[in-house]
Amino acid sequence: MIRLGQATISLERREAFLDGQPLRVGGRAFEILSVLMLADGRIVSKDELINQVWPDIVVEENNLQVQISSLRKLLGKKEIIQTIPRRGYRLLKDSEPKLPVFNALVSAPILAQPPPVEAQHVPVLIVDDEACVRTALSRLLRAENIEHRIFQSAEELLDAEIANGPACLLLDVSLPEATGLQLQAALTERGHPWPVIFMTGHGTIPMSVQAMKAGAVEFLTKPFDDDELLNILRTTRQRAAIEFEQWQRVQHVRQLAALLTPREREVLPLIVAGLSNKQVANSLGTSEVTAKVHRKHIMAKMQARSVVNLVERCGLISATPSLGSSSLP
Repeated sequence: MIRLGQATISLERREAFLDGQPLRVGGRAFEILSVLMLADGRIVSKDELINQVWPDIVVEENNLQVQISSLRKLLGKKEIIQTIPRRGYRLLKDSEPKLPVFNALVSAPILAQPPPVEAQHVPVLIVDDEACVRTALSRLLRAENIEHRIFQSAEELLDAEIANGPACLLLDVSLPEATGLQLQAALTERGHPWPVIFMTGHGTIPMSVQAMKAGAVEFLTKPFDDDELLNILRTTRQRAAIEFEQWQRVQHVRQLAALLTPREREVLPLIVAGLSNKQVANSLGTSEVTAKVHRKHIMAKMQARSVVNLVERCGLISATPSLGSSSLP
């Protein structure tokens, strides 16, 4: 969320609030605001704004003026969007903290890496319907100072409030209602990058094959050796920490991609394919100058240092469709 004037703005969600109450803002107004914010104090010409916000439509200049006027009312301070005679508009910065998160995203030459997650801070989530098994496992992990939580059913875990962070599951296959495999599938749908260790008292080869195909790390048959379990947990928690860091990077890049305008979403695959500005312009039926502006904004929003870097980021999010709700434009 970004504080501008008297309003709080979320460009990613395309939402605006005043004193906690949602404000109705049109899509064009959000596009204009996005362009002005990306300019970071630079004067943006009227032609540039029109080309960015109405890329395929011929519009009158008064349409732009109407949208600017509505934005000024929204922000509660007329002077926050300054009109520069015969040149364009500029978003001003005042004494309040301005765009701390957004500017960091746009100006940083490298995508800020999420803080590293240490394996010893990865909790173990135990799901088993047998109280004696839960008690024995909890006692073992407590003796090893391993953070953990216990659940007696898949439903209990799904209904629990669990922090959005790394974890690994120690999961019984034969739960009374939703099975362990069904729980694993439900967690995958929710986008939780948690590795799973299955346990069972009467496992079969087809069952173990199904679990491993679904992405299970290990399939243990009860009773199992404590040292064996602790060794598996050690490597699995390390894997969980690494996979969560990767998940964070994917979500970060998806958030940046969500800032792209519809037109920029059309231009992005052309840039990734290696087309020049002239080729992009010919493909979209626009001018080379406009294509250059689109490229500049895409590189800034995606925080890409080069086209190679942009390709890497697009590959990162397109290769992981199950992680997060946003898709590659």
